[in-house]
Amino acid sequence: MKERIINCTLNQIEVSGLQKLTMDTIASELHVSKRTIYQHFQSKEQLLETCLKEWLLRNQLLVPTGGNLIDELCALYTGIQSIDLPQVVHRCSELRKYSAPVHLFFLEQLFDYADTCGVWAERDADTGYLRRNISRHTVSAVVSDFLIRLFGNSEDHLFYRSYLLSPEILIVFTRGLCTIKGRAYLDQRLKTLA
Repeated sequence: MKERIINCTLNQIEVSGLQKLTMDTIASELHVSKRTIYQHFQSKEQLLETCLKEWLLRNQLLVPTGGNLIDELCALYTGIQSIDLPQVVHRCSELRKYSAPVHLFFLEQLFDYADTCGVWAERDADTGYLRRNISRHTVSAVVSDFLIRLFGNSEDHLFYRSYLLSPEILIVFTRGLCTIKGRAYLDQRLKTLA
């Protein structure tokens, strides 16, 4: 039942947005009582957090691959390309407006992911793929800034041109982190993604 509730909620968000989403709507759509939903989720916020995690997982966004930093940034690039970015930006704006705690949870996910990328940059320094003068803090800051601009603060999008928010920025950034050996590896990875 928990999975049905999550799927129904994600569908309702996609169709009607967050403003019209209520526990009554979900219960009615599933032909169950609200009590049934509350047996699985203590609050609407908990349900939305769970749905957000599930959506990120399904779209392979902010989900560590376990590979190296180059693999990770390529996976993030692929995940961003696979979503309807204008729709997601709109949903992020709704999330901030109608469920601030869940929006903050989402921002925490973005920052945690960026921090993980920074840790991988430090960890991967000895592989020969990354330049040695790259700090984990630089990687973390750039990845978090990119993600925040992309997802986190939709009103700031008025100040950015759409091409500045393109996922290709990740590839340019990744290439800048790489040694010659790393660039060859990146090019190989990009060929497999194409």
